[in-house]
Amino acid sequence: MTNYKRALEKINKYEDVSEVIKFAKLHYKRINRVERAQIFNQVIQDRQVNLEKFDFSLRLAVELSSIFMVFKTKTMSFLCQFDLDKEKEIFIHIIKKIFELDSSKQVFNNKLERNYLSRYLNYKYDYPSIHVYEYFKLFQYFEELSDEIYGLSINKNFFTFLIFVASTEDLYIKIGKGEIGKHKNFSNLFIDGNDINEKIFIGDNLRTSYKGKLGIKFYDGLYVPRTHHIFENILRGILENKKSKDIKGDILETYSKDIIENFFDDIYHTSYDNKGNEQDLIITFKDTIIFIECKSQNFKSIFIDGEDAQSIIEKHFEEVIVKACKQCQRGKEYLLNNNSVIYYNSNNKRERKEVFKINKTKDKKIYKIVVVLDEYLDLAELSNRYLDEAYKDTWVVNIFALQKILWTSNSINGINTFFEYLKYRTQNYLSIESLHSDELAQFGYWISSNYNFYPQLGLNVNVILGNRFTSIFDDYDAHFFEKLKKELNK
Repeated sequence: MTNYKRALEKINKYEDVSEVIKFAKLHYKRINRVERAQIFNQVIQDRQVNLEKFDFSLRLAVELSSIFMVFKTKTMSFLCQFDLDKEKEIFIHIIKKIFELDSSKQVFNNKLERNYLSRYLNYKYDYPSIHVYEYFKLFQYFEELSDEIYGLSINKNFFTFLIFVASTEDLYIKIGKGEIGKHKNFSNLFIDGNDINEKIFIGDNLRTSYKGKLGIKFYDGLYVPRTHHIFENILRGILENKKSKDIKGDILETYSKDIIENFFDDIYHTSYDNKGNEQDLIITFKDTIIFIECKSQNFKSIFIDGEDAQSIIEKHFEEVIVKACKQCQRGKEYLLNNNSVIYYNSNNKRERKEVFKINKTKDKKIYKIVVVLDEYLDLAELSNRYLDEAYKDTWVVNIFALQKILWTSNSINGINTFFEYLKYRTQNYLSIESLHSDELAQFGYWISSNYNFYPQLGLNVNVILGNRFTSIFDDYDAHFFEKLKKELNK
């Protein structure tokens, strides 16, 4: 019988992640996989239902549960009884202890400056803010690619996969039950349990092995972490596959256009100026012009131990974000340098046709937005901290945050609310940042009349935003969850 009080005391005393993993290996050997899955998945689901009460890293819970699931079970372990609530407490304690040890280690790592430490922790322990409905829609756009990469349609099987990541029952899925095994390529979405061990977490990144996978396959069943965020692995498997290299950029542009045109009538996709320069998306709205450039490059796993983080980030930032900012700026200068401009459907001067024309360009308000598929951490949220003066008035935002902000703004007071926020986000309020590098918290802070405080630059005053500011998007989450249910039931 486990002495849970003593177990908690042991965990508290450990000073290295490897010690905690060793404890877990011994502890979970006496618990079979069915019972472990019950413990881990209930903790994961509790965390999603009540974030305030269960304030540990969801991603870390998922990754540790995956490692702990592969530990071999002692013979006769089925004779051991356990207290489910106490076991859940043990698992949560392990999660928090490993987070504490790793973050403390990085504080004393001279290779990481303060800002980069924040990014490291956010990247390693947070999931991107992608709603399950957004995954559902994205997989429709990647239909052909997913079929080519996995040998099956993620879109057509989405309802089955959703049951896997959302059900509170059958937390360890027995082989041959339900939809499992009906598709010959279904196993492509699961990693073999023999390919995972504790060294993957300590010395490498589990995400590399987990890329493209929904869960882990054992000889008798499947372990699927019960959170829709696991769909990130499937999306990564598509985006980082060489087959998507020349396609994903066009898909992001189309996806962005389809989202934005729900709020604007006049949006133009792939337009060329008189010199043949391409602009991804251009919005014309009354006296306002918005240039949008879309970048789908991945923010790859560069934070394994924080080594060389700064130089790699800056190089990637220059290649992706700055390049897109320059393309937006080119569009702005084209307008400012001409009283009237024409955009065409091709860069071939002999065959091109006029698509639209903008007159009295100097009377227009001009905004620039760079839309990315990745979170880019605070390189998106506070990108103007790193941009040259000519590009500081560019808003860098991931497409999922943009969709949420557009929808929520429109529901508050029409599209004018969005323009007010867009103006605010291009004015260099660098002293306001969120705890988790989240654009949604920025919007939540801005929209709240109780927190209308924006410190000026140079005052050495910082405002750090917590998760409570993202509650403004609860209506969005509820609305699109209902929309997902309706579309899946068609």
